[in-house]
Amino acid sequence: MITAYSFGASTAAGSMDDEGGFIARLDLYLRDTSAGTAVNHGAGGDTTTMMLVRLADIVRQMKARPDPLALVTLGINDVPRIVDERPEIRVGLSQHGESLKEILAALGGIGGVIYLTQYPVDYEARSLDPELVKSYVRLGEDTARSAGVEVIDIFGMVTPERFAEFIFEDGLHFNARGHQFILNNIIRTLYKR
Repeated sequence: MITAYSFGASTAAGSMDDEGGFIARLDLYLRDTSAGTAVNHGAGGDTTTMMLVRLADIVRQMKARPDPLALVTLGINDVPRIVDERPEIRVGLSQHGESLKEILAALGGIGGVIYLTQYPVDYEARSLDPELVKSYVRLGEDTARSAGVEVIDIFGMVTPERFAEFIFEDGLHFNARGHQFILNNIIRTLYKR
């Protein structure tokens, strides 16, 4: 019996999805198959700096449950915008890597961890430099792999066609089909373990 935890920003929280995102779907799947439960610890808008503040509480909760598994989904809140209304919350690239390293070490010290890469967004609408976003994505994936953490490369799998199908009209969040896609990839990964 596993207890899966989503940890990260709006995608981890299931924002913009009436069914609660991939984590609510995973909870239903695990309960239906008598394989465990899933708990939502995503928080929309969180940067890795904000996640570090919550980390000790998540670790404490995971320690109290059988066979904990963290699903880390950061989002892109760390990435500076070209025109930025909230520059004070952004996290520089090197600090992003260090924060992720700390998150993965803490969660990996008590259970399994799967890292889901950030994903493409409507860069122009969200005032983001695509190359800068890709540098955060690459660093996150490299950091996770260096820590021995299994990676689901959502960024690499979301083609332009899938982007049109999976991303909500705001150009930033996954819709119901997108969350189902994430769930399917998590389930495939669990079966390979």
